[in-house]
Parts: sequence; structure tokens; C-alpha cells
Amino acid sequence: MNKVHGGNIYEIAKRHDLNPAKIIDFSASINPLGLSSKAKRKIFKEGLSAILHYPDPHCAELRQALAQFHGLEEDHILPGAGSTEFIYTIPRALKIQRPLIVTPAFSEYENALESSGEECQIYFFEAKEQDGFELNVEGVILALTQGYDALFLCNPNNPTGILTEKEDLLRILAQTEREKVWFILDEAFIDFIPEESLIDEVRAASRLVILRSLTKFFALPGLRAGYLVSNPEVIQYFSRDKEPWRVNALAQMAAVESLQDKIYVARTKEWIRLERKSLTQGLRGIPGFIPYPSTANYLFVQLHPTLNLTAAELRERLILHGILIRDCNSFHHLGPYFFRIAVRSKRENQALLKALRQVHREIIKGK
Repeated sequence: MNKVHGGNIYEIAKRHDLNPAKIIDFSASINPLGLSSKAKRKIFKEGLSAILHYPDPHCAELRQALAQFHGLEEDHILPGAGSTEFIYTIPRALKIQRPLIVTPAFSEYENALESSGEECQIYFFEAKEQDGFELNVEGVILALTQGYDALFLCNPNNPTGILTEKEDLLRILAQTEREKVWFILDEAFIDFIPEESLIDEVRAASRLVILRSLTKFFALPGLRAGYLVSNPEVIQYFSRDKEPWRVNALAQMAAVESLQDKIYVARTKEWIRLERKSLTQGLRGIPGFIPYPSTANYLFVQLHPTLNLTAAELRERLILHGILIRDCNSFHHLGPYFFRIAVRSKRENQALLKALRQVHREIIKGK
């Protein structure tokens, strides 16, 4: 079972005797603008008093805010303590026994399936390096005729940031409906390109289950807030088995305010677009560093083998500069030369590029 994740600055700081506050964490892809100003004001004003009461077990205000944000009816939405909660609930609730996971993929899909208690045989459909990690849509559609009961797919992909276009996803959705396959679509990073979401399709689809996160775009990783979107029958089914008070009062409060902060939403999209472009150009200027095109708030980068440097070795070198990146070797079907970096502030992105240039100079000198 793979439990490697980004964002564990505390473990790194302890191992290297560093101050966690001094580490620039590029391994976790969180909005560099931080918490919405509306959410901050609400928490400072009412947060302490909210802690003295049990949170709303039905998340009524958050559910309403999400429905308004997406233009959906409330009975299509179920809030939870992060989308990972639902990743672990889905295999048991839907009794999944023969899933197909599109890889590379978030490791928790496989972990959740393995720990579900069901007799589960996991299969993988690989997006290949020679195809630029773009999904072979025809191949997926054909594979869905082979008797699988669920398809797990993340769009944009984590860790590559590659987007499968909406038109192609609709074709895959149509096939899952024909074959009576659950389509578990993880849209944790779709807020950066919302027009490509399949969220409107939940009204008509019988087996589409969409996972959404409030962690990445709205910078709420410590509060744990996410939600599941599907047809009302599926939502009711998951609601029946859901423990009360899973989403704490502060998480509900911050999420509602963040969703209503239209200036923050617009600023985030523009900020990420510009800084992602700048960071990509900077990486392309360093020989041997090959960034892939991304539609999310992170970049997937390949190290050319001629550098004689693995992502794990690069990670250790950068820790000495107070920078943490995500080595992608733990992802299925990825070799030792891939890493992922978040798009952070302009100053932090420049610090990363400066450190990478220094590492590159040291490698060249050592040859």
C-alpha cells in the first residue's frame, strides 16, 4: 500500500534538522494566494464562538453555497471532510470488485480499494510517456467492454497536469453508462479550468460520481473540506451511511465564504495562469529539464537521463536550499526521472529556478 504524499514538511524538517517554517513546499499544490480574505474575516470574527457548538451535521449552508456556485440543485451535492473521505467510502458503498484505474494516478484510489474489505482485483490503464501522457480515449472506451465495474480517472491528471478534454470525457461517460460501469471522476484540480468539468452531466447520468476538493483552489488543506456530486439517488445512498459531524464548523464557515468570494476566484485563475507560464519558461531555459503542459496549479517535469540525476537525488539536493519537491517515482508506471512542483508565488518560483540552475551547474562541473 502506497502512502507517499506531498506536503509532509514536518517529517522533512525533522530528518534534516530544519525549521518547517523555512521550507518552501513545492510538493503540495495549494493556492499560493492563501485563504480568501472573506474567509479570514469570517473566521476571525465568528470562528471562536463556532467552536463552542457542534457543527451542522447536514452542512446546509455549505450545500446551498455549493449548489449556487455550480448552478445545481442541492440534492446533487454531499459535503465531506475532504474528497479523500469519499475515495475511501466509494469502494465499500458501491461494492467495487473489478476497478480500472487510469494511471499515473493518486495513490489513494488503490489504497482505498485494497482496504475496502471487498474481494477486489485492481486493473490499470496506462497513459504512456511516448504519448506525452495524454489519455488514449479509444483505448479506454474499448477497455470498458471487458467487464470492469468501476473506472477511476482524475482530470486534470495528478501528477501530470494533462487535461482530457470534455468532449472525450463525454464519450467515456457514454460508454460507462452503456456498460453499467461506475465512473469515478476526480476533479480535484478542475477549478483552474472549470469549463472542462462534467459536473452538469450528473443530472442525467446514472453512474457518474464526481469528487471535488476545496483544498487545492481554496487553500483549505488543514480544515479538510470536499464534496461528492452525483444524481440524487446516489447522494441519498451515501448520505444514509455517513457519520454525523464529519465537516467541522470552521471548515464549513471558510468554505462558504471562499465560494462566495468572486474576486478571489478570478484572481486565483489569472495568477496561476501567468505564474505557470513563467515557471514553465524558466524550466525550459535549464538544459535537461523538460516541463509538460499543464492546466492545473502544478507542473510535471522530466529530467533528461543525460543529466545522470534522478528526481529523488534532485529532491535531496533542493532540501539543502530549503525547497521541497514531489518525487513521482512512487506513482504507477513512472520511472525515476519525473517530479512535480506546485506553482507558488513569483518570489518562491524564482527561488526554485535559481536553486535548479545551481544544481545544474554543479552537475555539469562534476562531469
